[in-house]
Amino acid sequence: MRPLILALTLVLATSASTAGRDPFIEEDVLTFALPDLEGRTVSSSDPALRGKVLLIDLWATWCPPCISEIPTFVDLQERYGEQGLVIVAIAFESDDDEDSTRADRLREFVEHHSINYLVLDGGPPEEFATALPQLKNVRGFPVEVLIGRDGTIVDVRNSYGYKKKWARKLERELAELLDTPVE
Repeated sequence: MRPLILALTLVLATSASTAGRDPFIEEDVLTFALPDLEGRTVSSSDPALRGKVLLIDLWATWCPPCISEIPTFVDLQERYGEQGLVIVAIAFESDDDEDSTRADRLREFVEHHSINYLVLDGGPPEEFATALPQLKNVRGFPVEVLIGRDGTIVDVRNSYGYKKKWARKLERELAELLDTPVE
C-alpha cells in the first residue's frame, strides 16, 4: 500500500506547478548517474551509450502498466540491440522491506521476468526529483524517454501500459531512429 501512497505523492507534487502539460526535460538533456543492480554507477555520459538509440523507461515493480510493457521491451532489445538500441529501465522502489535491499528485490524481479536490458536503481519514489532533476511534470509511471543516436531528446511521454497500438508505434519510432546514421 505504501508504494501507492508514494506514487500519489509523486504525482501530486510534480503536477501541481505544471498541470496540464506533458512530461518534459529541461535543457533538452537527460543526465543521470545511477547504480546498476551490481552497484556500479552507470552515467548518461557512459561511452557504451554514445551513438546508441536509447529508450529510457521510468518504472516500478509495483506498477501494473509498467509490468505489462516488459515483454515488449525484452523483445525490442533482443531484436534491435545489435543495431544500436539500448533500453535503460530506471526503477523507483520503496525501502519498505527490512529483509532485503532494493537491489536484491530488483535482481529477483529482473530474473523472474527474464529482463535482458539494463536496469538501474533510481532510488525510492520520493527521491525521483533528486535522481532525475531535469525531468518535469511526471504524473506517474511508466514514462518513456526516446533519445536519438546524437543524444537529442526525441520524445518524453507518459505511457499507460501494453497495448498493441502502443507496441507497433514504439517499434516504428525505434526503427526510424535506428536507421538514422551516427554523425
